[in-house]
Amino acid sequence: MTYIYYASAALLVTFSVYRPFITKLDKVKYGALGGASFLTPFIIDYNSKAAKSAINLYNNSTNNMTSILNLTHSNSITSNLSTTPTPLSQCLFFDAIVLFMLSAFIVSICGLFTRWHFPITFIKPNSNSLVSGFVRHGLSVLIILMAITSQYASLQSVSFALTVIGLLWYIAGPYFIRRAKVIAVTSMISTLLGFLVCCTAYTHSKLYVTGTLDCALFVMVLVLSCNALDYLDTILNTFPHLIQKDKSKQAALQSQTSFSYWFAVIQLVSCMPNESDLHASPIEDIETAIRVLGPASRSWKTMAALFPVNLRQDLCLLYAFFRTADDLVDDAPTPKQCEQNLITIRRFLREVFFPTEQQAKICKDSNSQDLTLPGHINWNYYATLLPNEDVLAIFRNFARISHYLCPRAMSELTDAWEHDLRGEPVKKQKDLLNYAALISGTFGELCTCAIMYKTGRGNWGKQKNNLVRNEDVLSRARATGQCLQLINIARDVIADSLVGRCYVPLQYMPYPPQNMYHILKVVRNPLLVGEHTLKSFSIRILGLADQISDKAQKGIDGLPEEVQDSIRAAFEIYMAIGPTLVNDPGFPLRAKVPKRQQQWIALRCIYGFRGPVARAISATFYEIVSIYTRAFARLSNTRKATVAVQRTTTTTTTTAN
Repeated sequence: MTYIYYASAALLVTFSVYRPFITKLDKVKYGALGGASFLTPFIIDYNSKAAKSAINLYNNSTNNMTSILNLTHSNSITSNLSTTPTPLSQCLFFDAIVLFMLSAFIVSICGLFTRWHFPITFIKPNSNSLVSGFVRHGLSVLIILMAITSQYASLQSVSFALTVIGLLWYIAGPYFIRRAKVIAVTSMISTLLGFLVCCTAYTHSKLYVTGTLDCALFVMVLVLSCNALDYLDTILNTFPHLIQKDKSKQAALQSQTSFSYWFAVIQLVSCMPNESDLHASPIEDIETAIRVLGPASRSWKTMAALFPVNLRQDLCLLYAFFRTADDLVDDAPTPKQCEQNLITIRRFLREVFFPTEQQAKICKDSNSQDLTLPGHINWNYYATLLPNEDVLAIFRNFARISHYLCPRAMSELTDAWEHDLRGEPVKKQKDLLNYAALISGTFGELCTCAIMYKTGRGNWGKQKNNLVRNEDVLSRARATGQCLQLINIARDVIADSLVGRCYVPLQYMPYPPQNMYHILKVVRNPLLVGEHTLKSFSIRILGLADQISDKAQKGIDGLPEEVQDSIRAAFEIYMAIGPTLVNDPGFPLRAKVPKRQQQWIALRCIYGFRGPVARAISATFYEIVSIYTRAFARLSNTRKATVAVQRTTTTTTTTAN
């Protein structure tokens, strides 16, 4: 039983770490690969018995026995073997359990190592087609030939494993090469565990006599299978038109546990394109969005890393458009250019969501090569209006995902940008709530549309006659975004003033409020107002956020289970800014939650530590840290005192001499 303990311990540790990140595709991997691994010992045993029966039949036939007697004799032997319980049959069951646990371990370890990067970035349509073709076709044929050679050498298990590897290599060979480091690391770790399990198995177990080569090939088959499924998923996610060109029907391909999805995967495998056959523009545009978000959006990247890869990819495209459009409106060189950029954005959104027949006729051939883009938009025209190619790429990304987004929410978002352009003061508390709902509440609604679509809950973008759309969930999502925006405004009162912005309602300011508003927005010297006064404004705004925080929490509860923990972690980290700001004796330029506290909140939300247990663990953790700090300080002081005494003694001795 020792090998079962080792396998279960390794699986328990790995699965516990990976549990918050498990996706629907991972669940399919656990079921399919685990089931195949579980059946492997029984299939091998059946084949070995069949081979022995064939040999016995052959030997008996050479002794001039009739075929009927041979069959009767062999059947009686087989029936005796099947009906009589032996230690071997028990070992087969234990071996099956161990192999199932090993496969689950491999799926978990592969997920842990591969999920932090977008698989689509490892697909290179612009790479040398000859080299890519040789890697895919040439090496797969070579592996199949090795499998045939192994079959002639009576190495059935090696032959079968190489055959599977050859087929997987035909599907995603170049992708395997580019992910060679991750594949090698996961294979080495899994092979070491498999070898340890085999060494500690029963002496009459099939695993005990398994060689290192068989163990390594078993692991390699599972590792490559996991990566091949990731490859197929990202191809289907980025190029759905390969299977379904009608965007209204692509929603059926978003759930990895549905029959439609796997039927589409089978179709994709049956007509698997070469990398050079794929259009490079979608991948290059995604890489542009990732690069643009890189330096300025660490908190977003941290939160998004917890999402499933297909959802994370589209959310990054959406957030990149949001950030880029916001910069175009706020940070253009001149106010006139800011207004012109807003006009361009509104025109672009109108064409994306509400194309006219005339536009479709004029531009129907402009995007004939890239079928991921809407065919009615003249991208050459927007290339002359937008500042650079990166911005144009981000606009193209948005157009690719616009079919499941809400047009009304995007329109309200442009209204918020127009409010910033006009520079009008926020007069009342109600106006502040409306602004927060426009600028971040609508973005929360758009993110919810993306989450629901990519998790297989249907297209929530359309408002009329949409049976899958739940307005209550969207309303709570808006409250979540609104709450976070209020906290952001409360934290950045000083920072906004330094760049000529002021979102503090005039209602909060002493009479006449225009004087203080002029100091904050025009003079840009918030220190003239005083830290105490500014902090009182922030505390009142934080009070507004607290009032809608319950509704915001319910909004998180209405989201799919696979994204709740990550969004709750981000929400609670942001909510922790309030107490940090209130407890600070002054008013920092930009209040931040301590890194250790952020890590604890993230771990607590991701791994489900909530309520009294979480508070007890948190208190214990901080108490241990405090004890360690005090003990270290005492040791340090003792050491300093000892050194001082030694120096004094040395000085006294030197003086006496």
